Amino acid sequence: MLSEAYRRYALLMMTAVYMLNLVDRGLMALLLQPIKVDLHLSDTQLGSLTGIAFGLFYAVLGVPIARWADRGNRVSIASLAIALWGLTVMSCLWVRNYTQLLLSRMAAAVGESGCKPPTYSLVGDYFPTPERRTRAMSVYWMGSPLAVILSLILGGRLNDLFGWRMTFFLMGIPGLILAPVLKLTVREPRQRGELARAQQRAPSMRAVLTLMWSRRSARHLAIALILVYAVSYGLSPWEAVFLSRNHAMGTTELGFWLGLILSVGGIAGLLAGGYAANRWFAGNERGQLNASAIAIAAVVPFLIAFLTVSGKYQALVAFVPVAVAFICFFGPIFALLQRLVPEEMRATMLSIIMLIANLIGMGLGPQVVGILSDCLAPTLGNDSLRYAMVLVSLLGLWAAYHFQAAGLTVMQDLAAAAAQTAPHSPGTRISGGLSESTHST
Repeated sequence: MLSEAYRRYALLMMTAVYMLNLVDRGLMALLLQPIKVDLHLSDTQLGSLTGIAFGLFYAVLGVPIARWADRGNRVSIASLAIALWGLTVMSCLWVRNYTQLLLSRMAAAVGESGCKPPTYSLVGDYFPTPERRTRAMSVYWMGSPLAVILSLILGGRLNDLFGWRMTFFLMGIPGLILAPVLKLTVREPRQRGELARAQQRAPSMRAVLTLMWSRRSARHLAIALILVYAVSYGLSPWEAVFLSRNHAMGTTELGFWLGLILSVGGIAGLLAGGYAANRWFAGNERGQLNASAIAIAAVVPFLIAFLTVSGKYQALVAFVPVAVAFICFFGPIFALLQRLVPEEMRATMLSIIMLIANLIGMGLGPQVVGILSDCLAPTLGNDSLRYAMVLVSLLGLWAAYHFQAAGLTVMQDLAAAAAQTAPHSPGTRISGGLSESTHST
């Protein structure tokens, strides 16, 4: 029988994997300007390093890895992925030109693509009821602001002491340490017989796509998340570059202020979102989605203020509500997504959404900002990046519409999902030796 303490330990380990696999992204965002100067790169080349070179590999490989996670041992997959991630991030120590750095980022994407689908799916098994799953998802998503502390605050200091290459090398070491600890101490909740049954009943990709498209709330949620990631991934690699160019901030100062705002603001947002979902909107998923629409719509004017005010401290103050509102709905929304499809579709469903979100957001987003900045430079000079980022931020309003639209049918779709699951479940499921109710999952 799995104790409550062990479940919490497993959640912390999965959060640690998710946190580490984001660290290199924060480092790239913080150190783009020093890398640009050192390797003599253009903004278009910088956009490819944080965009298509990384995003294409990350997105495309996420689908087969997620299919593997829906059928196989998710703990083994996650431990292999985080070990590979650590090795590839450490390889930046030997980078001497743009091509080598491009290959290093592609390799890092391979390791990173195997971290989120299996750990996300495991959270659903360890915490099966809606209320507990929402709280657990809020903890899991705290890996994002915690990664900010490591990458921006610590990374900025390490860069000043040792340079950007050694900073990447040192930051990759924890991945090699975490991999065997995860494998040896965290159990796969599926027993051997359940793994075999999962392989037999694993739905086809077409079945997953058909089910997602047939449920309007899942369809609108997918579009909303894709647009949110387009804004987030499109702008985040450029925020430090913008502050460096337009407000003359160094890497230590940048790392401290961005790290403080994004980590504290992100944790506050996740806690507030999880609390609101369980206290104010318990059993009211439409209310959760309407609140999410308001949150993402509110981000847009604050982003524009961050990009257009004259002083650096005014810009940083305007960025605080962005850090809070951008992440507050992640825990409830991703917990809700798990309830809209059967258990054996979770990782595949996430991978499909993230495939498109990463291709558009991570793959094209930074690249588009870089290209727009280079195109606007002859006219706007040093302000070209500022207005390229303003244009991309407007996508947040479109995302807000789809969150609101998802709320119109979410209750009917949840009822349909429950009816679909009920005939296949007698009321309890043995997971890791513990009998659990599954009617609400």
